[in-house]
Amino acid sequence: MRTENLYIAGLASEVPRRWPITEAVAAGRPGAAEALAAGWTGIAIADDTPAPELAAEAGRLALKRSGLAAEDVCLVLHGGTYHQGPEGWYAVNYVQDQVLGTAAPAIGLDQGCTAMLDGARLAYGYLTHALEGSAVLVTAADNFGTPAGDRFTYADGWATGRGSVLGDAGCAVLLSATPGPLRIRSLVHSSISAWERLYRGDEQMFPPAATGGTRMPLGRRMADYADSFPDRDLRQSMARQLMETRTALARRAIEEAGLTSADITRVTHVFTGNPRYLEGLLRPLGIEPARGMLDLGRTLGHVAACDQFLSLDHLVESGEIGPGDHVLLTGNGAGISLASAVVEVLERPGW
Repeated sequence: MRTENLYIAGLASEVPRRWPITEAVAAGRPGAAEALAAGWTGIAIADDTPAPELAAEAGRLALKRSGLAAEDVCLVLHGGTYHQGPEGWYAVNYVQDQVLGTAAPAIGLDQGCTAMLDGARLAYGYLTHALEGSAVLVTAADNFGTPAGDRFTYADGWATGRGSVLGDAGCAVLLSATPGPLRIRSLVHSSISAWERLYRGDEQMFPPAATGGTRMPLGRRMADYADSFPDRDLRQSMARQLMETRTALARRAIEEAGLTSADITRVTHVFTGNPRYLEGLLRPLGIEPARGMLDLGRTLGHVAACDQFLSLDHLVESGEIGPGDHVLLTGNGAGISLASAVVEVLERPGW
C-alpha cells in the first residue's frame, strides 16, 4: 500500500545496559557458546525495569522530540512479545498514563515482532479520519529477564536462517498526517497462518503453560515442529516459502514507494548475529548486505518488535542517513506475520 501524508513526527528508543556474550559464556549459561559462535557479541539487559516502563521512557522522549502536545495524540498502540506485567492488566494503559495522561483510546497489539509495523498501518487508517494535527503513538517493549524466560532461545535456524538471543528494549514512534522530518512512503503486510504451529510446537493450548510457571521453550518448539516432518525436502520447501514471501513483500514495499532497490540507502530488519542471514534477506532484493544493521543488532540481541524502529532511530541519531535517503524496514514474526515499509528522510530531525 502506497501511503499518502504519513509522517514520523518523533522517534525514540530506550536501550538498557549491554551484557557481553563472553561473560554469559564464562557464567556457563546454556546456549551462550552457540550464540557467540553465531556472531552475537552482546545482549541488552534491563534488569528489573518492567517492559512497559521501557516503552514509556521511549514514548516520553519521542513526544518531546515531536514538539506535539499530549492532547494531540488521538490513539495509543502498544505491543510486546513477552509478558508485560500482572495477568488481567494491560500495559498499553500504563504507557498512555505515563506518557500522556489523557483519555485517548489505548489498544494493545498482540502481534509479536511486527507489532510496530502493524501499528503503523493501523495508525495510518486512524489518522485518515482524525482531526487535523492529530498524532498516533505506537510503542513496543520487552524484558525477557524473568525466571521463566530464556534469553538464549537458540533456534536451529532451519526456517529463519538465524539463531536468536533475546534482548530488552523499548521503542516509540509518533505518527502524524502533518508533514514532518521523516515520511513513510509505503506499508505492506502479509501472513502465513498455516505456519502457526511453528511457534506452538507440540505444546498444549490449555491450560497455557505460562500459568504454571513453565519456561518459554521457543527454540524447542521450533525444533519439534521441524522434526515432525520426516521429509527434509518439505522442511526446505517451507524455508524457501518464508524467504520468498519475505522477499516479495519487501520488493512490493519498494515498488509501491515508487523506488527501486538502488534507491534504498539502508535496511532495518530482524536483528541477527549471522551475516549469512543478511545475505539471504538482502541479496534477492539486489541490496548489498552491508546496508543492513548487522553491527548494531549483534550487540543487542533480537529486541523483538523494536528491531526495525530502534534501528531507524539509531541511523537518524548517528547521522548515518540524511535528507534524500530511503530506509527499508522489514520483518517477520510469530504467526507467521510479515511486514515491510519504506521511510524517506525529508530533512534532518531537529531532535
